[in-house]
Amino acid sequence: MTRRIRDLTLAALDDLPATCRSCVFWEVGTGSRGPRPDPRAGGESKEAWWQATQLEWGTPGKAIYVDDVPAGYATFAPGEHFPRMRRMGRAVSDDAFLLATLWVAPDHRGQGLATALLQSVLRETHRRGGRALEAYGAPTVAPGATCVVPESFLKSRGFQVLHDDGDLPLLRLDLRQTVRWQESVGHALEGVLSVLSRRERQPAPARARPVLETRYARDDGARPSP
Repeated sequence: MTRRIRDLTLAALDDLPATCRSCVFWEVGTGSRGPRPDPRAGGESKEAWWQATQLEWGTPGKAIYVDDVPAGYATFAPGEHFPRMRRMGRAVSDDAFLLATLWVAPDHRGQGLATALLQSVLRETHRRGGRALEAYGAPTVAPGATCVVPESFLKSRGFQVLHDDGDLPLLRLDLRQTVRWQESVGHALEGVLSVLSRRERQPAPARARPVLETRYARDDGARPSP
């Protein structure tokens, strides 16, 4: 089984499931959660938003493929690129990007794909100059919902509640926390390697020379008999 994470470009939007392809909850300020009643209109609105964001800022999404089959995706960008944010209780911080959606197909859950997607988004956030990643976490997620990230998932990956004054609390993961974690892991690994290296450099203990058994006369100290 091979996994690949790719940029979710405008041309790759058709790889999304129909429910995700027509959902414009984040892309349109008045959009409701879930697919649009008119999938074609929802798809056109999503394409228009995607194209504008891609031209102004860059590709706002990542997709993960398992054996070349799309298995999940994530969308992210500075908060001002998501019209829905203006209707939320709290706005995303100026130094952070918004992780708007992170979804994995039910058949591929429990395999670490969501974590791999999150790590890819964090690397891209760092590369593009963001200092943190923020997300509106859903305390409960209705079956089939694809446009919100479960609050429990975010907290289990190190996000902390920044504002909790609405039905979707705003959580934040400071990139410096992930750097410190990576550094601590690196130092621990270096310590282990150093110990192993010292052990390898230590000379092997000299082998004890065999003691030849001799037979001495008990009474006069005579030479051993041949």
